[in-house]
Amino acid sequence: MTVALHPFESRAPRIGSVKPFDGIRGVGVWCVVLQHAYAVADSLSGYIDLFFVLSGFLITTLIFEERRATGAMSLRNFYARRGIRLLPGLIVTLIVFFLPILAIRIANPNPDTEFLFTNVVWESIATLFYVHNIFFSPLLGSFQYMGQMWSLSLEEQFYLVGALATYWCLKRNWIRQLAVALVVFILVVWVARGMGLGGPGQFWFQRPDAIAMGVLLAIIHAVAPTELSATAKRRLHAVAWVATGGMIFALLSSSKLVERLGGFYVPLYPTDVDIEAPPKGLTPPQLKEYADNAIQVVLAELPNGNYWVRWGFTLSTICAAVLVFAFVRLRDEFALSRWLSLRLLCYFGALSYAIYITHYQLFQLMTPGFSGGPKWIPIKLLAAYLVGAALHRFVERPALKRYRHRFVHATASTR
Repeated sequence: MTVALHPFESRAPRIGSVKPFDGIRGVGVWCVVLQHAYAVADSLSGYIDLFFVLSGFLITTLIFEERRATGAMSLRNFYARRGIRLLPGLIVTLIVFFLPILAIRIANPNPDTEFLFTNVVWESIATLFYVHNIFFSPLLGSFQYMGQMWSLSLEEQFYLVGALATYWCLKRNWIRQLAVALVVFILVVWVARGMGLGGPGQFWFQRPDAIAMGVLLAIIHAVAPTELSATAKRRLHAVAWVATGGMIFALLSSSKLVERLGGFYVPLYPTDVDIEAPPKGLTPPQLKEYADNAIQVVLAELPNGNYWVRWGFTLSTICAAVLVFAFVRLRDEFALSRWLSLRLLCYFGALSYAIYITHYQLFQLMTPGFSGGPKWIPIKLLAAYLVGAALHRFVERPALKRYRHRFVHATASTR
């Protein structure tokens, strides 16, 4: 006797606009920019996990909704929408920030500027093809011109592999099998990273588990009851506040500033060498040699001590998953959701991509003239905002307005 399997269909309410998601991006981009302007807490890098969980959740949820509304999923439309959203701003950014390096090379030709020029060329190519995280170690962002682009590459690799995997599993009705595979993968990463193991190419420190957690969360959201019971909402509300505390702890537990104020402190990495602030006065070839040695020392020492990267990313991912689910299912019943929906935070959320992909190169160009202390923080933050706002206003918005409507699927429901 055979039992017919019903095709997978999400039971979740249509996601619509979730304003706290914009607020998350707005807060997050300034956490990242502040850390790059003047290191206040190395553990703020845990906010990237929240970005990754949110990205994996949203993309997978939208795929499920398209399948429910149209009975199919258009990979062509999916990739076209991502390209229109991401590529115009990225291409303009690569060109604009390549020109100063070219000018430096032309104005002052010597081995150091040639070395810098060659590295920036290869970084630009790796960024354009979304392989920056493969050819440039995310642990060595301080030695790079575009040290933030590794995360963009990882996300786009997910859009390629993750969307295809979801499409394939939907066609074969293997969503539950996908969920099991995701759980196994996430646990493997957590255990390995907890042991101080970075994985192939330090991949576990790039947090693919956070994106996988976002996909898993979307599946949980899809199979959960359309409306949660009052008891379930109360429990989710309580757990969400615990997750908020856990996220704050994770983000601030490797902060020298918090330590000076008498707070808890765990070093991010082994401190035998400083991979966040390389010695000054080194030539580019010397910096490369220092970086290659630093990464080996750090990886060798990680299993031997209590370092934030061994547990901080995992804690951030768990808390992020709880918060994202609470924002979607509780909406304004959760006070944090209302706070993150403030207009100013949502405005910065709309600018977050443009600010994120431009601020690092901008700060590199402003150094050393605008380094040496916290007095330059306001100038750097203002510069990051102005450049990001200009990119959003004159590049991103016109591209979206002109092309995106061509690849929006017609929804079958108006809920």
